Amino acid sequence: MNLYDEKTLADAPWPDTEEGRKARDFLVPLFQQGAHAFFEDRTRLRLLALDDLLLPLSINDGEYGNSYFFSVFARYISSQRAALKTGNWKPMARFTMGSALWGLGALLQASRINKVVHVDNWPTLRNMGAPLTAEQVQRLTAFLTERYPQHALVFPALSPATHSPLCNHLKQHGYAFAFMTHTRVMLPHGIEPGRKVRENRRRDSRLLEASGYRLVDAREMPGCAPRLAELYRLLNREKYSTNPPITPAFFETSLRGEMIEWRLFVKDGRIDAFYGFHVKGDVLYSPAAGYDLALPQELGLYRMLNNLLMQEAFDRGIAIETGGGADPFKSLRGDRPVPRYNAIYDAHLPSYRRAGWRLVHKLANDNLLPVVRSRLRQIDGEDVAGFDGIPEPFAPPFLSPRESVAQLDEVLASLRAELEALSQLEPREWASRIPELAKKLEDWPSPPRRLTELRERLGQMEQQVHEEKRNKRVSARAQRAQQARQLLEGASKLGETLLVASHLGEDSSQNLRTLAEGLRKADARAAVVLTATQGDSVVVVTAAAQEVLQRGVDAGQLLKHVASVVAAGNEAGGPELAWAEGSHPAGISAVPDAARKFLQEHLR
Repeated sequence: MNLYDEKTLADAPWPDTEEGRKARDFLVPLFQQGAHAFFEDRTRLRLLALDDLLLPLSINDGEYGNSYFFSVFARYISSQRAALKTGNWKPMARFTMGSALWGLGALLQASRINKVVHVDNWPTLRNMGAPLTAEQVQRLTAFLTERYPQHALVFPALSPATHSPLCNHLKQHGYAFAFMTHTRVMLPHGIEPGRKVRENRRRDSRLLEASGYRLVDAREMPGCAPRLAELYRLLNREKYSTNPPITPAFFETSLRGEMIEWRLFVKDGRIDAFYGFHVKGDVLYSPAAGYDLALPQELGLYRMLNNLLMQEAFDRGIAIETGGGADPFKSLRGDRPVPRYNAIYDAHLPSYRRAGWRLVHKLANDNLLPVVRSRLRQIDGEDVAGFDGIPEPFAPPFLSPRESVAQLDEVLASLRAELEALSQLEPREWASRIPELAKKLEDWPSPPRRLTELRERLGQMEQQVHEEKRNKRVSARAQRAQQARQLLEGASKLGETLLVASHLGEDSSQNLRTLAEGLRKADARAAVVLTATQGDSVVVVTAAAQEVLQRGVDAGQLLKHVASVVAAGNEAGGPELAWAEGSHPAGISAVPDAARKFLQEHLR
């Protein structure tokens, strides 16, 4: 186990993987320039190498002016004081709570509550917690308490939705848990959104197209970091003063790396909003976002921003952590609240220091947690899970992101296999099977990109079916036209009338009718009598063209006369086209003579 600082960081065993490169791009500038350059905070940064894992540490000795990125005091005292100024509090309640927090803060400072080593601390990012085993937790705790005997150890912002095994290992080795805050999670599969949620998402998704904004990768707009810092400040420092400061240097540096991807809302060359996102495992998280508060709320910048972040996650088939805040809005889009905890180890500290931590636990678990639970139940309903106290053991309060993604992967694999099996069949068999598979692919509220690819492939197969059907129709029309020409060439002349009489072998009534209609239209002198067999039955179709009708013979009359030869009945049709089915195939050969005789006797 080794520690690296800003001078020795280059010697750290960075993994030669995409994730290792991203971590190096994020941490090296932070270590070299210091937390103050990026967040206006002061702390010592170290990198702990444990087996094949690298864990960033931030080491505080006091620094009570720090943000909650690097300060327990800021999380439980300073942020709560700031919230009192912006919340809807009555004056007396605000004064009472402010006084209580002031007194509690004084006690915590006396117990040196900010003398802490934050373990695996990635400022602005979440869900980065290394998957430590129980044995690694034991070794890490022993190493750090020996190296920093006057410091408490804190694993910050752990969520049971993503890190239940780690939480249980920490608890097993003497770490106590203090409720920190809540966040919100939206899963890609396994929890069906209701009608209202779907409609809200659809409305939000239509805003960008109508707004005139272009969504631009921030790397395509060099020099945008100061504008991003300004938009962040407007939203997160002036409107909501409880959030940490982030400087232009942070944005400039992160734009050169790959840990965070940034998207900009651009209109007329002006950036009016932005969001960033980072993917860790099965969860997408946005470390920072902002928009121009001077623009009308009706423009819907926040709604667009939130919806596009959702789409970034759903396109990838993963969950999204949307963070705390704007809970009523987010609840109506289908995400669910989950708690976050700080895991604290103080067993090696003197009693007066541990007393301060007991106050933190009491404030967090006996006061903040019930308040948050009550507020969330007003918003999300009584089935809010995971806020009834410190779990024993830790477990996801509902389907975890990993489980949800695994279920989604299984469903998509099944659909892909079904599509592959279909593609192996002859195209003529596709038509009957495509509609059922298409329904399975269409019935998704937020389809991932992999599903869209399956839809596109099925659409190509469907198009092939349509093209083959069209080609068959064209070919059939060409064949019928050729057949009609041959039949007309071989027709018998009865004065000015052409008698087209032919037996076509095994064929359907519909094909005979189509051919007879074509013959009738091809030559105004044609009188048509066609026969075919269908098993033991006989099909007879007659047609009378315009001049034949004018000479007093129609298709129905002609059919009635020849039908008797093959014992046909159930005549149908009209003067121009008529048909019937018979049961005497042996009489087929006599049909042409019967037709000729009838026409000779009845044509005027």
